[in-house]
Amino acid sequence: MKNDKHIDFRALRVFAAVAESETLTQAAERLGITQSAVSQAIKQLEVQTASELVIRRSKPLKLTVSGKIFIEYVQRTLADAQRVLSDIQMASKSSVPHLSVGMIDSFGEVASRQIMQRIKPFAAKLSIRTGVSGSLTEALLDHELDVLITSEPLENHPELRRYPILRDPFVMIVPDAYCRDRDVTPQWLAQNVPFVHYARQNRIGILVDLIASRLDIKLQTHFLLDSTQTLLRFVQAGHGWAIVTGLCLIRHPELLLGTKIMPLAGGSNARYLSLLCHRGELGGLPEKVARICQDIYATNLVPKLAKLAPWIDEHAYTINELPII
Repeated sequence: MKNDKHIDFRALRVFAAVAESETLTQAAERLGITQSAVSQAIKQLEVQTASELVIRRSKPLKLTVSGKIFIEYVQRTLADAQRVLSDIQMASKSSVPHLSVGMIDSFGEVASRQIMQRIKPFAAKLSIRTGVSGSLTEALLDHELDVLITSEPLENHPELRRYPILRDPFVMIVPDAYCRDRDVTPQWLAQNVPFVHYARQNRIGILVDLIASRLDIKLQTHFLLDSTQTLLRFVQAGHGWAIVTGLCLIRHPELLLGTKIMPLAGGSNARYLSLLCHRGELGGLPEKVARICQDIYATNLVPKLAKLAPWIDEHAYTINELPII
């Protein structure tokens, strides 16, 4: 038997079927081929891996230790191959003539370019719109947007489908002058330092007030701002401290000089971003876009956050389910 170094995908499918069957005959029937063909495929794989993969004398069939390790790689390989074929088929069909994607500013500013590059093959025409969550939500509900990446839960809209994406932790950003020779806590800051607050029509501003309520602190709000860049400038200038999320910090690292990024309540507070779309529309494309967003967050954005605050990657990660609040 020729020991070809290139493993045949058909042989991998045979092995996957054998792993799920009680006998070689059952695997052959499942695949619509002969038992002899199944045996030959398994023998070829055993020659190529230099390992016994199946205990043939066992009834039902069992995998050896090597076979159990091998099947994990086989299943991942077959799944990846199926995703590649699906992506290519979707791109070749140009199944979506125009895809309109909405993103809240804090995510769109740091990820929109990469997302656009990754989803271009799946739409003949692509547009991305960023802004505050309220106006984007209205655009989605009015069908001006096809999908929306937002922190708004919109739980009262059963016509929408939700795909969880990521956890974006809240942190404190404090001028260096307030961090010298003292234990800096939210309680001490709230009592002694002015607070720079997001405008309350901003989703983050609303969540900051909820966090303050949970921590039982009263913020001495001196400034209400609707721009992350302006808010960071105020903190950098020493006008007060602020509570922001990790994503808000990536865009303007130069505005973090002279400040400290500090954990807030052990990282227990976060906002959760999801992709929302109308049910029954766009097929599997929304889930694919959500996966792309997760990949960009995990491989590109979280490492940037970790450079700013090495401890933050423990609290910033992708999610497949939203927490029960």
